[in-house]
Amino acid sequence: MTLFCTLCFCCFCSSSAAQSYKSAQVVKVIDGDSIEVNIGNKKITVRLWGIDTPEYRQPYSKAAKKETRRLLHKKTITLEVKDWDAYGRMVALVRLDNGLLVNEELVKSGYAWVHVYYCKVAICQKWKGYEQQARQERLGLWREKNPVAPWVWKQKGNYGK
Repeated sequence: MTLFCTLCFCCFCSSSAAQSYKSAQVVKVIDGDSIEVNIGNKKITVRLWGIDTPEYRQPYSKAAKKETRRLLHKKTITLEVKDWDAYGRMVALVRLDNGLLVNEELVKSGYAWVHVYYCKVAICQKWKGYEQQARQERLGLWREKNPVAPWVWKQKGNYGK
């Protein structure tokens, strides 16, 4: 998969860990934490870094997708690339032109968890505070009595069902 990523996306790779694309245009919201963008003449799938939203058929998955669509549909964004995943997706922080960090906003509004496996830098501590506040205020998915984190949902064999 690394070879595939290198061959298909070489024009987007760099030697630095993070790179910004100031002219990405959102063309599709796939789910709460995945979008499709145009960068130049290339369509790229982007996974929002550091967060996880409910999976398909999991409670609040449609609500998370709707919130992501509300924030991003047909918007011009800046992507701060953190990585490329095993599926060939860019993994990035997503910012609107007004500076709003969408990854963070989804946590604040209660539509995303801070990802316990992948979010381990300073900003994640701030996001965990926002997640705790959303829980206390019972925002978004925190209206559920016992919401199940997506990574637990998948471990229980619910992925793709």
